[in-house]
Amino acid sequence: MKNTILKSGLAALTLAAAITSCSKQEGFTINGNIPGQKDGMIYLEFLDGDQTVVKDSAKIVDGKFSFAGKVEEPLRYSIKLKGQEYGKVFILANETIEFTAHKDSVYMAKLSGAIQDSIYGSFYKNEFKKVQNIAGPIYKLSDSLSQNGKVKLSPEQQKDIDKRFADLQVLADDLTFKFIKSHKDQLAGALVLDDRLVTYGTPEQVTEYFAVLTPEVQGSYFGKKIKEGIELNNKTAVGVAAPQFSQTDVNGKVVKLSDYKGKYVLVDFWASWCGPCRKENPNVVLAYKTYHDKGFDVLGVSLDDKKNLWEKAIEKDGLTWTHVSDLKGWKNEAAVLYGVKLVPTNYLIGPDGKIVAKNLREAELQSKLKEIFSKS
Repeated sequence: MKNTILKSGLAALTLAAAITSCSKQEGFTINGNIPGQKDGMIYLEFLDGDQTVVKDSAKIVDGKFSFAGKVEEPLRYSIKLKGQEYGKVFILANETIEFTAHKDSVYMAKLSGAIQDSIYGSFYKNEFKKVQNIAGPIYKLSDSLSQNGKVKLSPEQQKDIDKRFADLQVLADDLTFKFIKSHKDQLAGALVLDDRLVTYGTPEQVTEYFAVLTPEVQGSYFGKKIKEGIELNNKTAVGVAAPQFSQTDVNGKVVKLSDYKGKYVLVDFWASWCGPCRKENPNVVLAYKTYHDKGFDVLGVSLDDKKNLWEKAIEKDGLTWTHVSDLKGWKNEAAVLYGVKLVPTNYLIGPDGKIVAKNLREAELQSKLKEIFSKS
């Protein structure tokens, strides 16, 4: 077995002291108890995005196990029982943690002493729960009025639903910002910013809220990740030249973004397995049919990893424009280049190769194209 020792210099030591409430403790100790699990192996894993690195392992003896080591700053780890797909994900700091779980559901383990994890989790037990409690009835009302999507809402009904969701978004943003501001000197502030706004918020919000964090938290592992996202977003901001890429189409032919210079092209990141993408596809089809002859095109970039499913979705949804993919799923190189965190995501690029707009969906897409082509 090997101890978890992460060395990153004096700056990391300073950070750990600043954002860990138990900075006097030299390392961490995890005392585990899994009643009914007489023996076996259990693993302590470091989670880095979609990468998992086993940092330590321990034998279980009569349901008991322990880990000891040191982290230079609080990071996301998991404890996973051998043979199980999921483990308990938590924030590991230099604390003494008591870990108790049922042998069949280690991922639902109870922790005590994990102060950093508890502070972070409080957002989801309080602020986020308030948002969920309001969102549920709105979704239920929308499904009831539309008979689960079978009936189109009247303009008045749609306006009412949109207003409810807009008000909910204002509340969610307010609760999120207040949490980040009140935890600006703790890792929880950066984690909630990363969770709720890097993927789901606006680039402006991410930049604004990131500035609230203390320099120590900005310099943490998660703070650096957020900063990288901000820098990447600046490279795909409205008005800048769209990053160039090339991938192969369904027939293996190389297609370049530069092939579309001189046209308005919607670079549409999607996937066959993405429900919201498939729901939006008819809207893109309408835009293509309406404006293609006027100089508008679409380049579909799929985050699929199975070619047959990708091709079936193209055919079923009637997507007659060019489609490319490297079949690497979320690691699609064009998606990584553009910092795509969720699908559907799209970029409207002008004839000069500069980004005109982002994430145009539903009526917004039709309205923007009407505005553009009514002038030409």
